Amino acid sequence: MKPRPAFALSLAASLLAATLLTGCTGNGAQPSASASAAPNVTPSLDVEAAAALVAAGVKSGSGSYKMHADITYAGAPGVQLDVQSDPVAKRMKMTVVNGTSTIEARVLGSDFYLTGLPQLGKKWMKVDGSQVEGFGDMFAMSEQNLAMLSGVVEMTTGPNGVFQGWVDPQKAMDKAGSTQIRDALAKVVKAAGPNARIPFTSKMADGYLVALTTEYPAEVNNAVTHMKVAMTLSDFGKPVTVTAPAAKDLVQQ
Repeated sequence: MKPRPAFALSLAASLLAATLLTGCTGNGAQPSASASAAPNVTPSLDVEAAAALVAAGVKSGSGSYKMHADITYAGAPGVQLDVQSDPVAKRMKMTVVNGTSTIEARVLGSDFYLTGLPQLGKKWMKVDGSQVEGFGDMFAMSEQNLAMLSGVVEMTTGPNGVFQGWVDPQKAMDKAGSTQIRDALAKVVKAAGPNARIPFTSKMADGYLVALTTEYPAEVNNAVTHMKVAMTLSDFGKPVTVTAPAAKDLVQQ
């Protein structure tokens, strides 16, 4: 089996699309044009608490971590994502479960390994990540979602480090620290519409953000649908060990 280079890159890109903030691929859930409505109450925001929440998100994503995310579309089962990532060392292990399909990926520096697609059988494909558009975004997955917290416009504090409130995606986009995050949030703004507010629930522990759930309209398969992303983060600062598949298990290109 010898995939053409362009074919190999397209397979790699399909996994990238399945894991990024606004490019998740669903399992056929029916599109819904509904957007998150703004809260019908007078906004209340503890600026100091909101800043602490943003800082916790930055702290969680600044080093190695483990992340689990459940992504659903219009209430239907969607994608389960498990990631162990060390953005500094450029190491990552990822599993994406979409219905009966399971895709696995490993990243070592600029080397990207992929398995689980029908075209590969039980083999792994190796791709030069530097040749794949959006490859660097893999290490910004959690950052893209956490970046929404910079747009908090209303928030209440509950027990055990739980915060609930609403995000203005336009405000978050305006504060984005990089072009890739700004572009990702621009897609949320486009799908949600003007003056949209996105509800969130989050939890902090020991200065880290350990849970974040958001719900918002997103473009999936060229249609706008309601998406819910429930993330948990853990194992901050712990080593992430990633090994390359054996040469005998690689597809020859």
